[in-house]
Amino acid sequence: MREQLLEMIAHMTFVDTKSRESITDSWRAHRESEALDDPTIVSELAEFVSHEPNKGCRQSAYTILGKLGRNVAGQECATVLLSRLACEDNKYVLSAALDALARLWKPRTLDISSIYPLLESRHWLVRHSAIRSLANTDSSEAEEHLLSILEKSDDADDIVYCQATLNQIGTPRGIPLMERNLKSRKRDVRGSARSAIEAIKKRLEGAASL
Repeated sequence: MREQLLEMIAHMTFVDTKSRESITDSWRAHRESEALDDPTIVSELAEFVSHEPNKGCRQSAYTILGKLGRNVAGQECATVLLSRLACEDNKYVLSAALDALARLWKPRTLDISSIYPLLESRHWLVRHSAIRSLANTDSSEAEEHLLSILEKSDDADDIVYCQATLNQIGTPRGIPLMERNLKSRKRDVRGSARSAIEAIKKRLEGAASL
């Protein structure tokens, strides 16, 4: 892989919190990663994560893929990230890959089924990132999984994250379930339900006016 990327990953991964220079280098590397727009980098990163033994370096590479995908080759980056979910067992690395996926458009033609088992992870960090990763898609199957969580879960955080994702991708199918949460004693549950219902109705009105 090209030296520029290796240095970027190194600065993003290894940060000496006692060194101002190290912190500055890390900050600069993250900003540089946000500006990447060369689609040929995708294959290099894919090769890198498939052989890199250091989990922190893989985590940084997944973050870069998410940022690169926002600028170019979004579906290609998403495909790489999806292919890696079953290969990772560290909760922090998995969460980084899922958070990167959340930023990318995932058309319904893209197989995102590798995300679904992670919706039931025993690690809340992974579970919440998996829920968020279903944003930016028009998959009806993704919505079904989110609605299933809403119907069965009594975990307030899971519910809030589901409703936040449905705020973006939900259809009127989910409104009855979320209307039940308008009576929740938890403010975040009520608020996220109200926001999601309003967003869904607004999209429906917008579609009707076309």
